[in-house]
Amino acid sequence: MTKLEEKQAPCNRHRALLEILLKYGTSGVMPLPQLRALCLAWDLYPSAQAVNRAVRELRAAEILNRQTWVDNNSDLLLARKFVWRYFAGKDSQEVATPRRPATMAPYIQQARKIDWLLSLIKQKHLSTMEAAETYLRRHGCTMFLRLSDLPDYYRRHASTFSAERPENYREQLARLDADAARISALALRQPEEEPLSPSVATLSQAHRRGIYILGFSPSRRAVVLALFAGRRTKAARVMDWLIDAQAWVNSLFPYYSCQLVIYALDDAHRAALRAALTAPAPGRKITPYWQERLIQRHLDGLARLSVKDTDFIARWCGGIHRTDCF
Repeated sequence: MTKLEEKQAPCNRHRALLEILLKYGTSGVMPLPQLRALCLAWDLYPSAQAVNRAVRELRAAEILNRQTWVDNNSDLLLARKFVWRYFAGKDSQEVATPRRPATMAPYIQQARKIDWLLSLIKQKHLSTMEAAETYLRRHGCTMFLRLSDLPDYYRRHASTFSAERPENYREQLARLDADAARISALALRQPEEEPLSPSVATLSQAHRRGIYILGFSPSRRAVVLALFAGRRTKAARVMDWLIDAQAWVNSLFPYYSCQLVIYALDDAHRAALRAALTAPAPGRKITPYWQERLIQRHLDGLARLSVKDTDFIARWCGGIHRTDCF
């Protein structure tokens, strides 16, 4: 058996596991506990021990690497270059080495999205990866789409997006195509955050800020969005982003409301965010800050927001708070 065949054999045996790692991980990176939870939720292996054995086999074949997760106990699994070669069917020279973020923060953000997905799988009884993908696609969810995926997303939902304001749809699609071409040509890594600017709000801008579409509700005339806020995410920034998100919604869906769900790291984080958002606005005795910001932009009663505790730190990080990650 050749060296190539020796590496392909374990990839063939554990193809679905590797597909999960590439599809839902950041640059093919995911905490082992979450990878294990997804594999078990979709009945890919009979037990947690079987998933662990598969991971050890892939590591021994130099297909996966590991480093320590933020809880100082679990593994963070990293797909090596061969995984991309395997799925693309290309030689080493034809596949770029995956670029890794300089900090753990992007991995934390992706892990929070996977936490959301696991809750969705349980709530909606999505027993296979195909069932989960069908659900996300049917609801127009962009949670796991990359910037380069957004043009296809716009085309897939063309009948919905272009119904009211086709000229805005065409302009935004052209902009997304240009962005995707630039990213592909320069092999750029997606920015973690985009500075605030007076430019026109777009879906790609929202994605750069970590805001994703959860779904559409034509009956309620609403677009539901998600934001996984960090501890340094201030109320002013949340409101800036909500106002921009409502502007994007209005650019395609006149008279639709924007509902932003803010996912907090834990109960203390939720309480802090709610306190900052509901504190009296400067110069006001009763009107809360979040409402005053909307009133100033004539969006009161249209854009809305809520804050939810995910208990992420306790469940996936061993209760450890790293200031460089959160």
